[in-house]
Amino acid sequence: MILLKKNQMNRLLNNLIQVFDKYFQTQGANEIVILKEKELFLCVNGKWNEFKDEQLKKEILNDFLIFLANDREQQFNKKNRSLSTSIPGTNYRVQALHKTALNDQEFSINIRIPPKEIFPIESFKLAANLPYSYDDILNFISDRKNILISGGTGSGKTSLLNTLMKKIDIEERLVIIQDSPELRSKNKNQTSILVDKKDTGTFTYQDAIDAATRLFPERLILGELDTRNTLMSLRLNNTGHAGTISTVHANSAEDALYAMNLNIRFERDISDKTITEYISRAIDYIIQIERNKKTNEREIVEILDLKQYIKDL
Repeated sequence: MILLKKNQMNRLLNNLIQVFDKYFQTQGANEIVILKEKELFLCVNGKWNEFKDEQLKKEILNDFLIFLANDREQQFNKKNRSLSTSIPGTNYRVQALHKTALNDQEFSINIRIPPKEIFPIESFKLAANLPYSYDDILNFISDRKNILISGGTGSGKTSLLNTLMKKIDIEERLVIIQDSPELRSKNKNQTSILVDKKDTGTFTYQDAIDAATRLFPERLILGELDTRNTLMSLRLNNTGHAGTISTVHANSAEDALYAMNLNIRFERDISDKTITEYISRAIDYIIQIERNKKTNEREIVEILDLKQYIKDL
């Protein structure tokens, strides 16, 4: 692994941010994709735009990836072909694949551009047949219900989570656990824990959750449920930690339940019935969000009262 000295790293970071800054500042931009040198695709308001950029030379891009790997003490090479991290000091998430993992392609770099502001709840459209109002959704937070936000890639899960966090009492003590610095809260009394993207790292979700329980949290926020943390998260919810908010990748509220079931099965051999009952005790509501590709609007299309749903099965 090539190591850059600290002053070299600082200069490189500043130079790279200058290269990307005009794209970061583009109104409505939310994703950069780089597949070859001197070119990039920028997603603006749901549409892809192609740009030629002489500054995006192969050497610059390779140095960028080496810098990111070094900053999080990761390796990015033939043996470690996936890099999941963020640009230091920002909440710009980066996912890259090594050229040896690609077919006739030099680069695969994605940079997620987060919203510059936390949206009001009204910016998320409510489906016409949804039997819940904006006030109902916000009351889930003040009533300390355990919420799971479900949606596909780019649907607005993290944006909605940040919006709901604004409803949390500013005096509450928060512990936030995430693997990318995407969640934002104005609560002064908070500990925000950043875990390694891979369980082979030095600080895993298990480490973070074990630590979080000893940090006197009044409310726990877990960025995203996956195979590494679902069972641990649900265990916390079932042991007196109310008011949690998390996200999961799924295309419907029922699919979110199925996704959690599968995540748990990666860790334990437990029956479907036992898992479903355990989940229903840990989660109160699943909020399903989608992005309308035609209008680029984020829409809350379903809210599943999980306890009632399980009772009706």
